[in-house]
Amino acid sequence: HDLESMVQFNFLVDVGYLLSNMYDPSIPVTIVHGQKNNLNVYSNVQLYTPDIPDRYGVHHTKAMLLFFCEKMTGIKTVQLIIMTANMIEQDWEDMTQGVYRTPRCPLKPTATTNESPFEQDLIKYLRAYKLRSVYEAIAKLRKYDFSSCKGILIGSVPGYHRQSASMFRDWGIERLATVLRQHVPSSPFHSELILQCSSLASSPQKWFLELCESMSQTKTNTGAAPKIKVVYPTMDTASKSFTGREGSGDFLRFERGSYEKNHVWFDKYLCDWQSNDAGRQRLMPHIKTYTRIERGTDGTAVIAWHLLTSANLSRAAWGEYQKNKTQIYVKSFELGVLFCPSLWKNEVVLKPAKKMKQHVHNNDNIIEVRLPYDFPLVPHPRPMSCFTRLPS
Repeated sequence: HDLESMVQFNFLVDVGYLLSNMYDPSIPVTIVHGQKNNLNVYSNVQLYTPDIPDRYGVHHTKAMLLFFCEKMTGIKTVQLIIMTANMIEQDWEDMTQGVYRTPRCPLKPTATTNESPFEQDLIKYLRAYKLRSVYEAIAKLRKYDFSSCKGILIGSVPGYHRQSASMFRDWGIERLATVLRQHVPSSPFHSELILQCSSLASSPQKWFLELCESMSQTKTNTGAAPKIKVVYPTMDTASKSFTGREGSGDFLRFERGSYEKNHVWFDKYLCDWQSNDAGRQRLMPHIKTYTRIERGTDGTAVIAWHLLTSANLSRAAWGEYQKNKTQIYVKSFELGVLFCPSLWKNEVVLKPAKKMKQHVHNNDNIIEVRLPYDFPLVPHPRPMSCFTRLPS
């Protein structure tokens, strides 16, 4: 009830649905969206579409900036939400999604208070829109203290990002690789790199292996490379889901022709969507997560890092290396948030959990990360069993 204004970033937006879920639907709302068709007009809602040069690129980011003012005290705070759902009813009712929320961040004590790395990364991403309304939001954000936020923002911005320029390591797969080299220590233990998404674009094997190599980076790049896994439903799993085979094809986007062209090398990575323990088995995934899991000294699973993002497994989302890896070309806007143990001052261990607050721990050094799928993973039962969309 103390929400004062909102800036909404998304691909698909049903404005009426958004307003119907707000305590006060008359507050100022700014929407940056990726739809081609016109949205319904409301007097308190400003609508913008960012410039995207490539016709195959989209504004795919899903996030919110929420500005609060407590009516009794006048205390102002701001909160960033990063999510995987479009702002439409079907996404929130019928699919497995993910949401990250920062704390409500207070105003800075003074105007000269230093920017936290989280704030710097957020503002850098927002500036890439080059929209007047977003610049206005940036001016407001600079007044707030984001130092309590545990997470590293991983964004994608359309364009050619060259090694000779400062932006090369700011976006897409090179951004993620750079962060991993800074924050994730090498480990002698067996590990798995788990890629989980809702859309599999037609991509060559060379690009897929380059992506996995970038996602396998550590501080020293010693030790064994992780075993690659891709979590995606089988035809049988999708057929038995709440949305069925036909309905699941509306958001699980993997074309039959693309699969047939690549299955010979791709099938060995595939694992089924199994989410019985988390209670999401029949809700097909629109969530996107990328996670490296290691076996600790006692044999239990620990998380080296975990990324929740809007980015699917595609060149448009992550970018493609060009010119002997001196340039990266990105087509779409994306945004995600990464977690790893080094973000905490005290030594912590990230452990996979099926449900929040699954266990009561005797100490505070164990932090649980809720994974959307069951672990250990279950490989696809046979070749050519992956879910693909029905031909249109």
